[in-house]
Amino acid sequence: MEDTPRSVHALDYLHLVRRRKWWLIVPIVLSVVAGLVLLRVLPKEYRSNATLAVAAPAVSPYLVNQATPLDNQERLRALSQQLLATPILSRVVQEEGLGNASDDRLVSRIRSEVSISVPDPVAQVNEPRRLDAFVVSYGDEQPTRAQRIVNRLVSVFVDENSKRRAATAEGTAAFLQTQLDASQQRLGELEAKLRASKESFMGQLPEQTQANLSTLSGLRQQLEANATALRGEQDRLSMIERQLESVRQGNGDVIIVPGPNGGTQAQTPETRVLLLQRELADARTMYTEKHPEVQRLQEELRNARQDAEAEKSKPVSDRMAQLSLDPGYRQLTADREMSRLRIRDLQRAEGDLRRQIGTYQARVESAPRVEQELASVQRDYDLERQQYAELSSKLHSATIAENVERNRSGEQFTVLYPASLPTEPTRPVPWRVMLIALAAGICLGAGATVAREYLDRSVHDARDLRDEFQLPVLGEVTRIQPA
Repeated sequence: MEDTPRSVHALDYLHLVRRRKWWLIVPIVLSVVAGLVLLRVLPKEYRSNATLAVAAPAVSPYLVNQATPLDNQERLRALSQQLLATPILSRVVQEEGLGNASDDRLVSRIRSEVSISVPDPVAQVNEPRRLDAFVVSYGDEQPTRAQRIVNRLVSVFVDENSKRRAATAEGTAAFLQTQLDASQQRLGELEAKLRASKESFMGQLPEQTQANLSTLSGLRQQLEANATALRGEQDRLSMIERQLESVRQGNGDVIIVPGPNGGTQAQTPETRVLLLQRELADARTMYTEKHPEVQRLQEELRNARQDAEAEKSKPVSDRMAQLSLDPGYRQLTADREMSRLRIRDLQRAEGDLRRQIGTYQARVESAPRVEQELASVQRDYDLERQQYAELSSKLHSATIAENVERNRSGEQFTVLYPASLPTEPTRPVPWRVMLIALAAGICLGAGATVAREYLDRSVHDARDLRDEFQLPVLGEVTRIQPA
């Protein structure tokens, strides 16, 4: 006969529980008893909480150059690092008399029992909430000691935070003052170096290029004007030389007549004869031979011819001596010397102008080279000057911040809610321990019941008998209750 799988009915489990109820109940009861024992045996921990609040600064933060504000996570992390710092915990240990303040294990144990959290917000909003309150908690076996330690911890933290902020502000101001003094010294050295460099290249500086070009243009105009005046003076000298030569060759008296440009002009007897002949010819065209003007000119012409003939008959030495006594000749000689002097002055001025033009031209051409040589010194000076201005501004802000922290007018921590005496332990949690014990008892009882039923080979009902021996059951005797 083939084996057919036996179908399991829900009543089978009920019968199993009824048959093995003590295998299920006893482990559960033992587990509950063990949980109660653990609640009495395990050490209890009482946790006390104190709330720290961030007091608003008495001085507007816009007066102080504040750093970039931290986000909530960074702010909470920074607060945890400050609160759990070894100096603060060591001071708590010393003031509470918990032991040796230099014992690292004791300090580490207290640090492990301290936790920092954020209270739940009063209202939920979409925008991020600024952390302005923190909850500091500490757990200990004694509730009074937990209360004392957490109160001492927050008070020490508030005091140390104020001192630390003041010390940080003073240290920052002192550091910036040192850096500012060093920057001022470097700035003075660079300024002296830049001044010496500019003095060595005075006249060739890039900012003087425009002035040099203007001066160069003016000098070139002066040179042109000087050249024009020199040519005019040379022409005048040539004319005077010709006049003097004509006077010397003419062997007659010198007659001074007004010349061009306010100068004078000499006439020899031969020249006077020619002039009188020209005047007589002009007069004859207008008058007759008997006219007084014509007769006067004829008389002057005869006298001029006689003077010219007489002058020619004189020796050369006499003529020169006579000319030297003549004021007209002396005037021409003085004009010649004056003209020569002016020509020398103009030539000297031309040389000076050409030298000045060469000097200014060299200055203009050397300006790019000087600019390159001064660029590095100027760049270092500008950078140091900018750094000095930034350090000066930061020192001013640090001084204000120092005064604010010294007067405790900035952002400060205050104890909003002191720690209260805990009445209920936080560890172990009774309901949690009992729940774990009950769950363990149920698991143990169920396992024991199943194991006992698996090891039991007895037959309990007709279906078990039929499945065991593969025989039909003809009848069944009901359970006989004892009398």
